[in-house]
Amino acid sequence: MQSKMAGSPRILQAFYRLYFGFWIPTLVWASIRWPLGLMYWMARDLVMLPFNVVRPKYLRAIKGNYARILGLPFDHPEVRRVAWRMGYEHAYHWIDFFRWSQLPPETLAAHVVAVEGEEHFAAARRSGRGTLLLTAHMGNAEVGAMAMGTHFEPIHILYWRDRFATAEEFRTRARLRGNVHGIPVDASPFSVVPALRILEGGGIVAAHGDRDFNDQGWPVEFFGATASFPPGPFLLAARSGALLVPTFFLLTPERSFRVIYEAAIDLAGADGVEERARAAMKTWAGILECRIKQYPEQWYCFYPFWGREAAGVDSPSAAQTGGERRAST
Repeated sequence: MQSKMAGSPRILQAFYRLYFGFWIPTLVWASIRWPLGLMYWMARDLVMLPFNVVRPKYLRAIKGNYARILGLPFDHPEVRRVAWRMGYEHAYHWIDFFRWSQLPPETLAAHVVAVEGEEHFAAARRSGRGTLLLTAHMGNAEVGAMAMGTHFEPIHILYWRDRFATAEEFRTRARLRGNVHGIPVDASPFSVVPALRILEGGGIVAAHGDRDFNDQGWPVEFFGATASFPPGPFLLAARSGALLVPTFFLLTPERSFRVIYEAAIDLAGADGVEERARAAMKTWAGILECRIKQYPEQWYCFYPFWGREAAGVDSPSAAQTGGERRAST
């Protein structure tokens, strides 16, 4: 994280400090006071559009990812359209998070227009075992966690610390308002011990299962090629005896929310912990692939997910890759 910042041009460091030190508090304040259409326009045309122009390597990486997902050439018009649209959706994602974290829970609940597979979540809670809600950087998982925390029970979410303190402070305060309690993790295996205790006690932990933050992921086939997925959530479920419930909090065209609970993945069995975790990861990759095919514009990934060959860009250093991944959470 620090090495990434050290390697950034000074002008970019100044821009990031200005953006996170001024614009985030400003947008948080305005998100519940200014018209939502205006906020979306600002996020799209004053943030993401200039960002794509100034930092084109991210757009190239996004296009490379979508070329594989859509099965189309890198420069195909549909690849370009979806790549730009994803950037806009990511910008809207932050406005939605700013907005819903400050509005009453019942207002948010009224904008959840569909819940699919709720029986899977209910059965997991009735089991008396811990529940690990596995999601992706897709839709708006932050808003989803707040919705669940205010309507069911406390949610404990695993996260990597943001390299920008202002962004992290806001996210922490917003989560707490929604009865969501963060558990910061890092490369140390001991950082997940609090989550292990919660799951062993029958509680709920949420985690992202689509981004290898520390280059220690396991290979799995994803959209016809090998990708690296984080083993942490799967090892955590296998060791704690928790049921793993794939969960998605997605956006409708009207900017309402659609919640999807997939059937629980039970990691119990006679095999070793790693074998059970690898089998669950393979199942999860298949589920995630199906949902990305349905909602490609809502999967937020700004780095070459399958490596530089898929993205058509030069390979970044390990330090750069880690920094970029953490910066886009």
